Formats: sequence, C-alpha cells, structure tokens
Amino acid sequence: MNALAKYAGFALTLGIVGCGGGGGEPGGAAIDQALLAQYRAAVPSETQIKASAPTASSAAKVGDPAIYPQGSAEIVLGINGSIGFIVKSLEVVVSVEPTLYNSETKEFFWGPYKNDDGFGTIAAYIKDAGEGEDFRYHYAILRGKDNDVAGLTPVIWGGANPDPDTKEHGSGVTLWDFEANYAFEQANNPDAANLKLDRGRFVAVYGKNATDKGDLTLVFAALRGFVPKDKPDAMPGDLDYLYGGLDDGTTKIDFIDWASAFNVHEDMTKPLPEDVGVRLAFVNEGQGRAEARASGGDLATGQVADSVECWDNALAQSYLSFKTSTNGVEDGAISDGDIASCGAFQPSLSELGVPALADVPADLKAALDQLATTGVPAD
Repeated sequence: MNALAKYAGFALTLGIVGCGGGGGEPGGAAIDQALLAQYRAAVPSETQIKASAPTASSAAKVGDPAIYPQGSAEIVLGINGSIGFIVKSLEVVVSVEPTLYNSETKEFFWGPYKNDDGFGTIAAYIKDAGEGEDFRYHYAILRGKDNDVAGLTPVIWGGANPDPDTKEHGSGVTLWDFEANYAFEQANNPDAANLKLDRGRFVAVYGKNATDKGDLTLVFAALRGFVPKDKPDAMPGDLDYLYGGLDDGTTKIDFIDWASAFNVHEDMTKPLPEDVGVRLAFVNEGQGRAEARASGGDLATGQVADSVECWDNALAQSYLSFKTSTNGVEDGAISDGDIASCGAFQPSLSELGVPALADVPADLKAALDQLATTGVPAD
C-alpha cells in the first residue's frame, strides 16, 4: 500500500504548464461533532478526483469536429460516473449522525440501515488508522443481508490524508468493488438471477494541493475486468488512466492519458484488438492537442500507427496527421491543416511537460493493479 501513498505525495509536488437516521454513542452519549468533522473530511469530493473533457465554448466554426475530444468524452464520462457514485454514496451515509463511536479503535460506525435502493442493509465506517499509516483515515461502505454486522461485505473502500485547512485538498485512494457487490448479491439475494450488475473493479489514487502555479490535481486510476451491466456478454475490459490539471483561477490546463485494448478497424476481417493509447491536453476546456498510438493486434509485426490532432475553442479540428512506422522506420504519412494552427500546442505534449502514463512509477502501477485485481484489502 505504501506505493499508493508515495504516489499521492508525488501528486502533490509535481508541477505542470437511500438510508435511515443516525444514533449516537451507546447510552445516548453525545457525539463529539468536531471529531466527527475531522473524520468526515476523509471522504473525497468530486472536485478532488473528477476528470475534465474539452467542451465547445460556442457553435462549431470552420472545420470538422475534432475526433479525440469526442472519443475521450466517453472515457471521462465513465470515470466521473464511477467517482460520482462513490462520493455520493459515502456522503449520503455519513451525513447522518453515526450509530456509534468506538474510542478504542477510533472508529465511527453508521448502520446497519435498511437498503431502500436494493436488497438487505447498508453500513459504513470511518476509522483513524493513526499517523504511522500510509493513509491516516480508512473508510468503507458495506452491504449486509440483515443487521448482523459480522456478515457485512465492503463494496466501496478507501484511505485518505485530508488537508486540515482546505476541504478540497489532500490525497487518498478509493475503490469501487463491482465484483464484491456481485458476489454479495449472488450469495444472499434470492432475486439475484434477475439483476443486471456491473463486474470488475475501479480504483483511483489521487492528490490535490496548492502550488505556486495554482491548484494541482493528479489522479492515476485503473479499471480491471470491467463488464458493463447492459452488455453482460462483453469481453472483460482493462483501462488505465492518468489525468488531472492545474488551475490558477484564470487559466485551467487539463490533461488525460488513457490506455486500453480494442479493435481500431472497421473492417471485421481484422478482429484482433490493438493496444491503444491516447493523450490529450487542453486549456479552459477548449483549445488543445491529442496524440494517439496503436500497436499490436492486426497491425504488422513491429508496426505502430501514430496520430496528432489539434482543435480550437469550439472543438473544430485545425490540424490532423497520421503516420505509420515499422521498427522505427516511417513507411506512410498524411496530414491535413497547418501544424502552426496548434498555437501553444505546436510542440509535443512531452515537450510541453504534460504528465504521461509512462511517468507513473512501476511500483505504483503494480500496487494499483493488485488492488484493482484482488479487491478490498484486509483492513
């Protein structure tokens, strides 16, 4: 787990251009509201970890709509959907008064409450793990078939180092375990066979803090073995993301770098999935640049296909290039538009210093992959 905490620190220093009511302590003792507020600060906010996508600031101008902003918008929608569910679920449960506080384990506990949106019961906890831990606070949402807390199963889990001075700052890790939720339903819900449930896991490690250039957000996330509930026969998918941005109050620079495997060919005689990576950076949710690469699959051995696209504030394409190379030797290239139209994005994203998935330390990738593959750790 220390690789995740180490990355959260790295994120803060890297610079770039329904449920029932509450209760109280046993015996009716009053909850220490100041202490409770410290614990609640461990719950991440959407602004700490949500992704941004380019958004046209006006009606489309001259030029075709840019390709990569449209395609990556679906990726961002998926990220923010997962994050939104995690955050809102936690906020709803812990917003009421806790059921109890355990001073020995330093843990607030909520529930179990009747699950008004599904089978069984819902509970949650936030625990002070101590200053020596990678993450000071641990939290979870748990599902149960009844009020027996011994049978509770965590389906959302995380750890956080909140900033005591600024709610929107801090670092942490959060996991939505679709697989644990699926297993719980199958084991306990008599109506499980009729349910449509997502499979796999989504996990993100994040950091947000103030720098001399503005508020910096950096998030590394992974989706493993994902099968959407509306496509239960789909092949399980994996997706890695690095995203974030720098906001000085006037100018907001966002980026997203994602990698996955899927078939880039419309020709179904070429069915093998390619390894695809796409990087985007954009200013004030408008003008920007994308770089994409595909390899493997039905491409020739040693061949890669690279593309660069720029767009204006209306997300109208101003430049597009495409080339193929085999074993490092260029063997085809076409372009449309003038690279000078890219403006500040004429240099490559690497030359501009935009973070990339390739920058993520190997030990962090391994730690996040393990969490996304095996699920909630023993707490």
